[in-house]
Amino acid sequence: MPYSKSFKLIFTSFMLSLVYIFELLNRAIPLRAPWGMSIDFVAIPVIIVFFLFGIKYGLAASFGMFLILLAIGYGVIIGAVMKTVATISMILVLSAFIPWIIKSEINFKSRIVYLFGVGIALLVRSGVCCLLNYYWALPLFFNMSIEQIINTFFFGSIYGFIVFVSLMNITQGIVDLLLSWIIVFEIARRVIKIT
Repeated sequence: MPYSKSFKLIFTSFMLSLVYIFELLNRAIPLRAPWGMSIDFVAIPVIIVFFLFGIKYGLAASFGMFLILLAIGYGVIIGAVMKTVATISMILVLSAFIPWIIKSEINFKSRIVYLFGVGIALLVRSGVCCLLNYYWALPLFFNMSIEQIINTFFFGSIYGFIVFVSLMNITQGIVDLLLSWIIVFEIARRVIKIT
């Protein structure tokens, strides 16, 4: 069943209100790295919008998430940019696989292709976030050189930095993509079948 444009806009707005709520919860009960990165549910509504309505609405929801995080997020500009770039990197990678993953709004074609796409999306997210953390986010957040940061937090090891940042991003990416998948393709599909 195709969705009308007005339904898509209303649903996307509702999902952005969930982004706001999840960020408030994240601030109340944080699970954070020393520089502010957290494992949270903030990007899940954005990924749900992407799964349901495609890349155009997914990117629009990402921009909405950016504005919300810019206004109330923990790391203000740094946190908003990092969360948005991480989410967009996964959306862009997965959009290349959509024809082989999604059959219709709530039906999927192949879990195997989805898992392959997720693997690539997580690698891209980790690479992008390692580069952004190395060259921009961490030096700006701590007002220190990256060498000082690596010596302070990662025992002087660039590999420790890469592994830690990658594991945080892979964990967050799995949370985002797994829960979004379950909500859209498992729960919603069953609810619609019942009604």
